[in-house]
Amino acid sequence: MTKKTFLDKLRNWRKDKEEQYARTIMGKPERSTILKLFRLPDVSLIMGSRRYGKTATAHKIAEDMHKSKKVRTMVHLPPTAPQETRQRIQKLLPDYMKVTTKKEEWEKNSVVIYDEAAQTAHARRTQSGAAVELDNLIGISGQRNQLLIFICHHSKKLDPNIVREVNHIIWKRPTYAYQLFERDELSDFTMKAFDYFAGLRKG
Repeated sequence: MTKKTFLDKLRNWRKDKEEQYARTIMGKPERSTILKLFRLPDVSLIMGSRRYGKTATAHKIAEDMHKSKKVRTMVHLPPTAPQETRQRIQKLLPDYMKVTTKKEEWEKNSVVIYDEAAQTAHARRTQSGAAVELDNLIGISGQRNQLLIFICHHSKKLDPNIVREVNHIIWKRPTYAYQLFERDELSDFTMKAFDYFAGLRKG
């Protein structure tokens, strides 16, 4: 009997991992709930087509977390947002939600909704001072017990340092083109999401 070399073991190990990956991609989705999936601390990303409820989903997560854990929510806007816009949005929000434009305003033990994330955390500005600051805040969000929810259309526009930290990805009806232009490491997951939504439309 030929003794297995370390190269043989490496090939078998890689094959096992490929099988695990394939099982993850091709396995049937499990039904779950917001409170089962999301927790404090955590980092999540919501992506998908325009006008299909990405922001509404983030607010629903925040609402359920408030009802369950009594935590507040920071609704983060770009620093360039006019004061009147911030005030108008704040009036529309429930008491447990606070509009912020500065990251240092994020409270401990809170949900942070970072909408239109590509505007201020774009992939092309990954080495900027603001990007480094955000990366540091993500790093300490665990100590601060924060659930950070980033929202954008697809991850290729987003700072890759954010994508690497994500624990959950939610897709809101991605199109076939999303898979074509998505980051390589996410393309299989994006295509699986597309197939799932296509199946729902067929009934």
